[in-house]
Amino acid sequence: MKPLIVAGLQINANMFGAARGPRCEPSQCRAACCANGIWLDEQLADRIRLHADTVAALLPPDRDDPDAWFETDEEMLSDDFPSGRGIPTAVVDDPDDPDGHTCVFLRPGDRLCALHMANEPLGLAYPGLKPFDCATYPVLRSDGELLMDEESPDQLDGADCQHATGGPRLRLIDVFRGEVTLCVGEDGWEALSRRIR
Repeated sequence: MKPLIVAGLQINANMFGAARGPRCEPSQCRAACCANGIWLDEQLADRIRLHADTVAALLPPDRDDPDAWFETDEEMLSDDFPSGRGIPTAVVDDPDDPDGHTCVFLRPGDRLCALHMANEPLGLAYPGLKPFDCATYPVLRSDGELLMDEESPDQLDGADCQHATGGPRLRLIDVFRGEVTLCVGEDGWEALSRRIR
């Protein structure tokens, strides 16, 4: 069978599997996917530092130091990062998380991402300062392929952004249409829709 390629990405067959149910919201899962932090493009880390005052104001005092936001002694070289270089966000202790730790940018209490929240006062279009892989999770763009991330939910107590219901089961690609569209663009989604209907 000929590979399905849209916007330069090969669409993995696992995108067409059945979802457990509709997409959940962070208020339901308490942002369980944030437990281990995220690798992000080094250039995005630089952009976040440029807006440190806005981001810091959205974090509690024990997390507002920009020098402690990233693990700068680690680096990943990959074509998945636009600059070719990625660094991880810092992970901090979090008694509200089942694993006991979480990304430095996840706010305690409301469990919202400070980077996501900073977009509005800064006038940035989504995803703005939010790392791309956070904005598209659990859809993953990697090595020229678009696929459902099946590894991370295994490491995060099943955090796959779905909640089971008794209703009809939709395809994953339809449940995560917004995330797929972020990866392939509106034109890409329309082209993909025509080919898979």
